[in-house]
Amino acid sequence: MNTFWWTNVNSLLIFSFLFITGCATLGPDYSKVDKIPDNSGLVYLYRPSSLMGGGVSYDVKTGDTVITTLRSGGYYPYFSAPGEKEFWAQTESKSSVTLDVKAGQTYYIKGEVGVGFIVGRPQLMVVAPEIAEKEIVNTKLIPAP
Repeated sequence: MNTFWWTNVNSLLIFSFLFITGCATLGPDYSKVDKIPDNSGLVYLYRPSSLMGGGVSYDVKTGDTVITTLRSGGYYPYFSAPGEKEFWAQTESKSSVTLDVKAGQTYYIKGEVGVGFIVGRPQLMVVAPEIAEKEIVNTKLIPAP
């Protein structure tokens, strides 16, 4: 009985430590970008907090360039040159979305984590502004890579 109790306490402590350190990597609460630079579009990459895959983070890239490491409860504003851009992430499988970025426009890409064989799988999706703006307010800024 005593061994069972210590095993559960140790598991709880390890989980708590990992949860707290994962949350500690995020910055200030969401703040809307005031001005989009000329000849750029704004792409918000965000991931609402979730216990499902909460410990999994993944790099979001365009081409071979890492934009940010998307974490549960985080967001990152990315200024993109206009044109067709593929945004993608990969763990044991790849997920991607393509946007035709227009200067002065704002776009939202939501990340989630699906069930994987070994590790959670990234899921990226383009979200309508009226939905994204309600979800993103509960996120915190992901520091620049």
